[in-house]
Amino acid sequence: MDDLSTYQGALDIFRKANCAGERENCIFGALVDYSKSNEFTASMIGLGAAGAAGYLVGDVIGKERDQRISRINDFLFVLFDFTEAGVGIMPLNGGGLKINPEKLSPCYDAFVFYYYQELSDISVKNYYGIRKSVKTITITLFDGKKLHFNANMTEKTLPYQVNGMAQFAGKYQR
Repeated sequence: MDDLSTYQGALDIFRKANCAGERENCIFGALVDYSKSNEFTASMIGLGAAGAAGYLVGDVIGKERDQRISRINDFLFVLFDFTEAGVGIMPLNGGGLKINPEKLSPCYDAFVFYYYQELSDISVKNYYGIRKSVKTITITLFDGKKLHFNANMTEKTLPYQVNGMAQFAGKYQR
């Protein structure tokens, strides 16, 4: 059984996916920011342009674009591991309104790893520019496609979140 509630358990999850770094492992949890996905945007544009039928068409078109970018838009929560070679993103099955290790399990089939050479930018900003306890994370691929996430600086259920986010934000905060 995979254990998300401890740093060692989270590191073991990434080891199973052959992602753990030898010198560097910056691990933390985040929410996928679905509101910035192609599927959501295309659906809303379609709804405004052609009503319910437009919403459905936009949803299909946007979903196809998102699938080409990444499989992680099908999930609500992810676990990051920033290593010396790149970033591993482990989608988490399960749900709830916040990260709860007892209700979440890693989805190894949807795991994604990006080498730093595949990324053009990683940025971390305060949520809406003012909220320092929540960070907006944007990962931009070299082809211009973007992945969006939100992460709390602290998570009561993930004790390693504080250290991981402090290290990550210190490196990429703008």
